[in-house]
Amino acid sequence: MAQTQVERELKLIRQRLESIEEALAEDMTEDDKRALVDALKEHKSGKTVPFSGKKR
Repeated sequence: MAQTQVERELKLIRQRLESIEEALAEDMTEDDKRALVDALKEHKSGKTVPFSGKKR
């Protein structure tokens, strides 16, 4: 891929991500936002347990 094409793709991905974030933010209450921020902090600090699906 040419660099300009990659840059265009990245721009589109960023725009889609921003749209998703805006849609989620509209539906989230302040408590939801705080819980999400806390969960992200725990994940970054390694306090969460990774989920692996049960094999059948």
